[in-house]
Amino acid sequence: MPNTTVHSPMVEPKTQWLNVILLWIAGISAAMQFAKVSVSFDALLAHYQMGAPSTGAALSAVGIVGLVFGVSAGMIASRVGYLKVLVGALLLGGTLSFVQSSLPSFQVLFITRMLEGFSQLGVVVAAPTLIAKLSAPQHRSLTMGIWGTFFGVAFAVCGWLGKSILGHYGLQALFLSHGVFITAIGVVLFFKLRKNPVLDLVPVTEMQEGFLKQMMQVYRNPRALLPSCVFLFYTCTLVSILTYVPGLIDDASLKTLMLVVLPLISTSGTFLAGAIAQYLMKPQRVALMAYCGVASCAVVLSFINGSAGWFCFVVGILVLFLGMVPGSALAMIPTLARNPSEQAQGYGLLAQFGNLGATVGPPSFATAISLYGLTGLVALVLAVCCFGVLFSLLAGRIKGTR
Repeated sequence: MPNTTVHSPMVEPKTQWLNVILLWIAGISAAMQFAKVSVSFDALLAHYQMGAPSTGAALSAVGIVGLVFGVSAGMIASRVGYLKVLVGALLLGGTLSFVQSSLPSFQVLFITRMLEGFSQLGVVVAAPTLIAKLSAPQHRSLTMGIWGTFFGVAFAVCGWLGKSILGHYGLQALFLSHGVFITAIGVVLFFKLRKNPVLDLVPVTEMQEGFLKQMMQVYRNPRALLPSCVFLFYTCTLVSILTYVPGLIDDASLKTLMLVVLPLISTSGTFLAGAIAQYLMKPQRVALMAYCGVASCAVVLSFINGSAGWFCFVVGILVLFLGMVPGSALAMIPTLARNPSEQAQGYGLLAQFGNLGATVGPPSFATAISLYGLTGLVALVLAVCCFGVLFSLLAGRIKGTR
């Protein structure tokens, strides 16, 4: 890949924590594009009368854009400017939520969900690149760990406040509230960061080569590819674990508890991984440890019979280890990337692989569980962990830049 250089008028030795937190909140607002439809799924079914498959397609439509355009988004952001892409993506998301709040026809709703994919992708490519730039080297893995919690936090907040808004005021109020939130954070970030000297940089990207050829170079770049492969096998597994494992629990109260607790445990694991990667070991080793922990818990699960309490406890530990994977994968990118342009490309590839995992994983796990029950779940988790360990080891062989 041609070497790209970034010139900044000054070097900021301190982490700008307030701006990092604002960018994290922007990530939460973007992840709510998934969560708002997830929490309102039954209400959408009742309103549109389109059936579960069509309504489910509207839920997953946001991810299709990331699956197709992930890498190109990173390349475009490095040319256009990360802050412009971020603010534009947030304002687009707000506009689309306002359209959805009018409860248009299902066809219009589906189109707005597709367009929200561009909004979500713009945020997940630009925001972590800006966070890395605003973070001192000694805090970069920690801030990436914080960033990695945005998805779980969004679902937790929507499960709490979103459900309350939906119950008291209905679908229109839920979508309107999200539109106000995502627009507000976009406006705040524009005025807060537009004159920030740390972000006053112009990426210089070689333009002689064709766009497709540059995309292929991103795929061949191990500094971008390996963290994304580590992340891929996480997204394959987590969504499936959160969706299907509670169904294996006979105790109704424990099942309800796990639906709430498991996403929070996963989020805790992501933050924990960022802290460990910052102060104790390289993020590649954190990913290796996490996948080994997941595999060990899966083996223990296969020996637990009839004890719902112990089953839930081991699943909780498994999800904690699993949650550590995105924190370590996100920390790998600024550790291995040689410049902000390469970072943005890495985040774009991460988004693409993440959507691929979320697309392939659930049907694979559903099939394994329907055919073989808990044994099928354990076997598939172990297979995923083998690949996760392999790519973590390969990533560990690359010399970092910090």
